[in-house]
Amino acid sequence: MTVLAKFLYEIKPGQFNDFMSILGQAAGPEFDGPILPSSVRLFRCTVPGPDTNFIQLFIEYPDMAAYGRRTDFENNNLKWRALFTEQPDSPHRLISVELLSEIVPKAPI
Repeated sequence: MTVLAKFLYEIKPGQFNDFMSILGQAAGPEFDGPILPSSVRLFRCTVPGPDTNFIQLFIEYPDMAAYGRRTDFENNNLKWRALFTEQPDSPHRLISVELLSEIVPKAPI
């Protein structure tokens, strides 16, 4: 059953490209591990406008076990942790993380 990890980030004004650079580094081959996400999607709220400073990152895994193995890989990788550890000059601030499990309704009989 599909699992989505939803990350809500606040991006500092004028630092969207810096945040995108971090995500680009995270997608690099040096962070390929035993488990990779099924998909990664990035969204921004359309209203009140394109200059909103909140970004939602959705990372999809085939199941909870895959999410757990990937999370273990990231937590044990010093370079990965350094990439996402917030510093005073970081372009982003992590607001929240949600873990969502897919519900597959059964068809009526």
